[in-house]
Amino acid sequence: MRKTMMICVGIALFAGTGWALDQDLVKAAEMGMHKAVDYLRSDVAYGGGYLNYYLEDLSDQWGEGHATRTQNWIQPPGSPSVGFAFLRAWEATGDQFYLDGAKEVADALVYGQLECGGWAYIVDHSPEGAKRWFYHHNRDSNDESLKSGRNQATFDDNVTQHATRLLIAMDQALEEKDQAIHEAALYALEFILEAQHESGGWPQRYPPSGRGYGDFFTFNDNTIRDCTDVMMIAYRTYGDERYAEAVRKCGDFIIKTQLPKPQAVWGQQYDFDLKPAWARRFEPPGPCGGESRGVLRLLTEIALFTGDEKYLAPIPAALDWYKSSQLPDGRWARFYELKTNRPLYFTSDNRTSYWLTYDDSDCPDHYGFKGQSYPSRTETAYNEIKEKGIEQYLKDREPKQMTEQERIAKAEGMEGTVREILDAQDERGRWVDKGLIKMPTFERNIQRLAAYLKLVKGR
Repeated sequence: MRKTMMICVGIALFAGTGWALDQDLVKAAEMGMHKAVDYLRSDVAYGGGYLNYYLEDLSDQWGEGHATRTQNWIQPPGSPSVGFAFLRAWEATGDQFYLDGAKEVADALVYGQLECGGWAYIVDHSPEGAKRWFYHHNRDSNDESLKSGRNQATFDDNVTQHATRLLIAMDQALEEKDQAIHEAALYALEFILEAQHESGGWPQRYPPSGRGYGDFFTFNDNTIRDCTDVMMIAYRTYGDERYAEAVRKCGDFIIKTQLPKPQAVWGQQYDFDLKPAWARRFEPPGPCGGESRGVLRLLTEIALFTGDEKYLAPIPAALDWYKSSQLPDGRWARFYELKTNRPLYFTSDNRTSYWLTYDDSDCPDHYGFKGQSYPSRTETAYNEIKEKGIEQYLKDREPKQMTEQERIAKAEGMEGTVREILDAQDERGRWVDKGLIKMPTFERNIQRLAAYLKLVKGR
């Protein structure tokens, strides 16, 4: 009798929790997400890919700068980011419609993969674009004009790395059955392996041009961190030991390029002698408060990936530098002078000329010469790893499966956000902001609707 009562109470609790879900909102979320993706696929996409921003009437468009209608943009929030939003929608619903949309993006990336194996910022589907860039799909063409264009890919701004991530994700979603996507993913990974210098660092661009800072090893904009992240994903996906070795080589590179105490952090770029080097006219060699924060986070990621605590060894001295280099206003300079550790700044004449100075009163506003750079998350993780050990730390961080009640409660907690998203959507499925279609807004809202629906459906 007692057991029967307990079962009935449990059913009643679950039914009560389930009843609290707004089923009309669930249907509206499904419809709103479908309308948004349908609008993008039907009206906005070109060749399956996307740019970053469009006028409301789609009469003009931009990537980071102005672009033509036939072009796609690769740097986030461009094509790969849209593809990932579509993938999240498919994972949440199982609807083939979303997977087809993600595949269209992947196909656009396959089209725009350079012969070298990576990507430039732009994929251009026009006949002129096919001559301006040497695309891999034209390698066997008898038309020499299709093989004489640019063939240098960029790792700057997460371009080649993010395109590769999406191809890997699509390759797995399609169970490696799409030959073109599978081969493009592996070809990109071969390119990233080839681009890694024997020292373990990655340049900003590859193949090398033989001139300029693009050949140098680049921490700026998380270039090396993004390359290493792709290698980790590749190893976990395909199991090729070469990818894991690339991660270890990068960790060793970071250890080698740490500056001597008391400036035990990193510069933005390094030359072939592994010394900090000039990049752009406002990017001097020397300790960098901003980029070193990303390097420290990468060290913890490499230590957890490899299980080797030697990659944690540089962290305490780097944290000491941060503590001793804070500015009076509580922030950190982006650049400090080698040896003296004096903060470095610039003045500018309409971005055409720059003058190095110790004075921060007249810095250009197009670049962050100061920031809130203290790596508190790394410090917390480092202390916890040292206390528990890598194995226990990873075990404690394993995602725990939610109970039915927890899942429903979390979905209920998202209902206010979902209503705001749907209320801001127009009848065509768009979010329009001051006359602009902004891909970051679409991506964010599709991802949030997908997260909500995934909870609701228990997928």
